[in-house]
Amino acid sequence: MKKRLAGTALAVAMLLSACSFGASAEERLSDAIGKIQEKEQPFLEAQEKMASLEKEEFEKFSEMMDLTQEDREELSVLAGEADKSADERLDLLEKGQTALGEAEKELNRLNEIGKDEKEAVNEAVGKLKQSMSDRYAVHKEFSKVYEKTAGLQKELYSLAADEEADFQTIQEKVEAVNNGNAEVAAAAEAFNEATETVNKQKKDIYSTISDSEE
Repeated sequence: MKKRLAGTALAVAMLLSACSFGASAEERLSDAIGKIQEKEQPFLEAQEKMASLEKEEFEKFSEMMDLTQEDREELSVLAGEADKSADERLDLLEKGQTALGEAEKELNRLNEIGKDEKEAVNEAVGKLKQSMSDRYAVHKEFSKVYEKTAGLQKELYSLAADEEADFQTIQEKVEAVNNGNAEVAAAAEAFNEATETVNKQKKDIYSTISDSEE
């Protein structure tokens, strides 16, 4: 019985290996990209939640700016809510960074696709892998700028609710936040462009593989 079970297990293992080795370059590419995208999913979900929090947070800050020091209690409540929102965004940012870090580890899956294929396919795979790696690097820079600006926003919320804070100090912090927001927008644009480059190269590589099989 033990020998028969061992033989069956070996046969199954050989069957699975045969299925893997027999996959085409296109199928292996689709599988690799699918794994990478799966790891990125928490990042995409975090981005969506962050955008929603940013919108609500801006509305709260606008309300704060419309109030006066006489509205002390309401100011404090709004400042507390805005500060909590900023903390939630930073937590989501960290989750997104972690997800992209896990996705980046999956890039090694691309190494096997170009092997035993035509040179054009091998070059296209290498180019795609580099672009995907560059995209992750761009997001790391975005995260640094975003985290710094969120810190400035938290300081501003605290000042806005502080009856001891003078107008000049608050105005200077507002300017710092605005400058930070501009940096975040530029970093986000760079990341979006890097994403577009990756998406274009994904399409191009499938065409390259198809042409190589003709």
